[in-house]
Amino acid sequence: MLAKELATAKEVYLEYSKNRIYYEEERDEEIKQTYYKNTSLDRKSMHDLLEKTHQNKLSYAPHRYVYPWVDLNENGKLKSIYSGEEMDPIAVIEEDIRLLKDRSMNTLTDKVTLNCEHVVPQSWFERHQPMRGDLHHLFACHPGCNSRRGNFPYHDFDDYVPEPRILGIVEGCGKAEEGKFEPEYGKGIVARATFYFMARYPGVIDNHLVNQELLLEWHQKFPVSLYEKHRNLAIYDLQGNRNPFIDDPELCEKWIYEKDGFE
Repeated sequence: MLAKELATAKEVYLEYSKNRIYYEEERDEEIKQTYYKNTSLDRKSMHDLLEKTHQNKLSYAPHRYVYPWVDLNENGKLKSIYSGEEMDPIAVIEEDIRLLKDRSMNTLTDKVTLNCEHVVPQSWFERHQPMRGDLHHLFACHPGCNSRRGNFPYHDFDDYVPEPRILGIVEGCGKAEEGKFEPEYGKGIVARATFYFMARYPGVIDNHLVNQELLLEWHQKFPVSLYEKHRNLAIYDLQGNRNPFIDDPELCEKWIYEKDGFE
């Protein structure tokens, strides 16, 4: 079974990376016009839209969904979400399949770390579906960076600059200290992914775990990229729903400070 999964994932990557347009801007704009039509996008309406259009609730299988197409950069490579380090998709797919095979043979525990990061840690929602397989907060990530972050909330350290020599920093990943984590790379990306999760699954995670004002700063400082637009369209094709904070970045501040039944 896993051998077939490996062959299929490789085939999808090779086919899509060679023959598929990385980002179809005109098609995406047309989809957005239809997707948000007649929607006010207050908190309640946004949640209802994201839930209603999340028609295909995927299993957690990054080798099948994340690496072959969704998380690719324009050059056809993956980037580790916290370091920006390039990762070869075929190598990542092969490694994850090997880890899954070893786990199925009881040579590894269920806590094996794959090359995939849940921006909202699985322990925060008890590994439940559909959150666990929701592609909007799944990203390629070097296992070392993944493990270093663990389930720590995001933070901005006063004394942190992007240099690996500072105590508590794993080279290229960021700083982890006193149960908090500041990434080296991807701050705007993880902010928008976190806001999506909170809009899609209100009340699932404790609000004190998320510094929304800090993530808003990251969102504003690091604007939406072509990579995120590609991801958003690719995930829409697979799941049916979108990240509204990528489609309209100005929604973010309004959503954070709006008070309604979800607060």
